[in-house]
Amino acid sequence: MTETTVHAFRDGTARRTTFGYITEDNPRLDRIQNAISAVCGSIATVSVLAIVLLTLVDLVARVLFSEPQGWSVTFIEYYLMTSTAFFGIVTAYRSGAHVAVVSLFSKLGPVPRKALLVLAYVVVIAGMAAIGVAGLSAAVFSWTSGESPVPGSSELRIPSWLWRSIVPISMAMGIVIVSIDLLREVFSPWTAPVTDYDPGDEVDAVLEEVEALAPARKEADQ
Repeated sequence: MTETTVHAFRDGTARRTTFGYITEDNPRLDRIQNAISAVCGSIATVSVLAIVLLTLVDLVARVLFSEPQGWSVTFIEYYLMTSTAFFGIVTAYRSGAHVAVVSLFSKLGPVPRKALLVLAYVVVIAGMAAIGVAGLSAAVFSWTSGESPVPGSSELRIPSWLWRSIVPISMAMGIVIVSIDLLREVFSPWTAPVTDYDPGDEVDAVLEEVEALAPARKEADQ
């Protein structure tokens, strides 16, 4: 059986990796994007594991020893959940993990699809920049004001600007990845998209199974 894809309209020829894609036209830029995505993905993964571990430790300490670890709650909320969300966004973008509705996109020709990709990259960069600037402003204010946990509280004595820096750092890394896609799309020939990486999902096995069951279903209907 010839190769069949779910998204038959797509022209992508990239090879999918854990943290992104590798193409034949510019693998060096792909490696830069994938490396940034890998760093962000690793941070998000470690953060999720740390949330599970600290929650379990706090539960055991609270139930068995009546010694709740109050510091872990704010540490999870400020550091780990923030890292999971914002670094995870970057990896999700590069690896194509975000939900996408391509009903309209699939009906357009190569040039309109290319234009839509350019517009999408501009919007994503603008959004990340807005979030990053807001996060940077909060981090700078925290730094200059010497903001830190109140003495005697259960929070760890870590300056607040550290966790506030997570947002601008992650968004800056995301902007680099998206900007590379934007530049590649803008400065390539406007005959077809070059950053529509995903070639689709192979469904040969599913089609073979459906074809194998077809005669039995036909007999059952009769």
